[in-house]
Amino acid sequence: MNLILGLDVAQRTGWAAYRPDRSISAIQAGVLKAEGESFEERAATLGRQFGLLLKETGKPALVAIETPLRMLPQGKRTAKMMGEEETIVGAGGGANAMISSNQLVGAISAICGWKALTFVCIPAATWRKAFLGFARQPGWDRKAWKKAVREQCARERITVTNDDMADAVGIAIAAKITPEFRQIQYEQSRRAA
Repeated sequence: MNLILGLDVAQRTGWAAYRPDRSISAIQAGVLKAEGESFEERAATLGRQFGLLLKETGKPALVAIETPLRMLPQGKRTAKMMGEEETIVGAGGGANAMISSNQLVGAISAICGWKALTFVCIPAATWRKAFLGFARQPGWDRKAWKKAVREQCARERITVTNDDMADAVGIAIAAKITPEFRQIQYEQSRRAA
């Protein structure tokens, strides 16, 4: 039984447990919540919750994680500077979003290393193409992507109650076509022969 554990890592981390040998509608999903005042406290609580999730789901063959932010998100936002509003271009989520994203993924990666679990990071465009059939849609914002992923889960009869869980489902399903998962399957077939 090749369990894939998909993770949409953030303050509210969606998770999805996917067994490719079962019906896609049998995917189980949930949410882990990073808690604490500092980046480090949130990473620690997320790591602890991930460890408990591993006890609950069993050892996955592969942990699939959405690739964390590597650079500041692009976009426009307004901020007050000296009491006046100013438009800032190129800092969508800001440095804090990038730092948090990488620290939270680091916590998950550290647990995977400690438990000797194979893991892979999958960019959003890659998992969306595998799950939705397309990776780019001109004019779509974050809300439109979230809606499309939730609708695809509904079409597949996968029970999700929020966007975080839905994204984790997409990540888990996309992991099935990664070189890492193919290698796992190859090694298992050699051992069985």
